[in-house]
Amino acid sequence: MNLVLFIHQDASKKGETLKNVIGEKFYGTKLTILHTFNAFKARLKLFSNYSDKEIFILFADSKNRLNELTSLIDLLEGKRLIIILPDESKATLSRASQFFPRFFTPVSETYNDLCDVLNKMMNQDKIKLRNYNKGGNLQ
Repeated sequence: MNLVLFIHQDASKKGETLKNVIGEKFYGTKLTILHTFNAFKARLKLFSNYSDKEIFILFADSKNRLNELTSLIDLLEGKRLIIILPDESKATLSRASQFFPRFFTPVSETYNDLCDVLNKMMNQDKIKLRNYNKGGNLQ
């Protein structure tokens, strides 16, 4: 399992908090952190067929950042996405739903809800892999 985390270089302390929480709670999990749109876009294009083994966490610390991420929506199609939102306004939630994320949550200090969802997603993958290795069908 690989976590791909997009935190723009201008996200400041809010982005650092997310990075620290993910690093501490998911120590030992492969983590790729990207800090620019160009790097993130290149990463999406480079590994387009690898998405079933990845979870993408997009840190949209502002409405502008969320709007910028919308320009990459075609490249994110079919990927397992989690989006960190700047607020919970109707406009923001509507914009976020266009990505068809598995989960979205507002910026936080602890990200307990995010960690719970990530653990469930990763455990489901382990169960599927175990069943597949036992000769079962991967569903």
